[in-house]
Amino acid sequence: MTVDGLERLPVLLVEDSPADVFLVRRALQEEGLDFSLDVAEHGEAAIQMINRFDESIEQPAPKLILIDVNIPRTSGNEVLKRVRQSTRCSALPVIMISSSDSPDERRNAIEQGATEYFCKPSNLGEFMQLGKLVRRLHEHKDVAAA
Repeated sequence: MTVDGLERLPVLLVEDSPADVFLVRRALQEEGLDFSLDVAEHGEAAIQMINRFDESIEQPAPKLILIDVNIPRTSGNEVLKRVRQSTRCSALPVIMISSSDSPDERRNAIEQGATEYFCKPSNLGEFMQLGKLVRRLHEHKDVAAA
């Protein structure tokens, strides 16, 4: 147990934009979360990581996954599909992140198994809300596991 009685939160972020990686890290820090962040810069890298989690129990798996919908090589939706098929990651909370606020894209992400959908806002203050969303999911998971 660490900050606020919550265990350290290992996070997998699937994101190709260094600026957005910086903003995600900052949002989690601003929320005061104790986290580690592994970044996959494209969909193929994320799927390879998930495969390693499934192949080896020694490979530490994340407790939360953040996936940008629009990533190179393999789409965020394909990565989400692989997460939901994973033996070790299928029940993890997944937040899909997109610059689109399309109701169809949001609905599709939830239907595909996303826990939440976060639209990238145009200002920093609103982007920091991602940290609050991550905290809520992390606290809910810890309460549900108790």
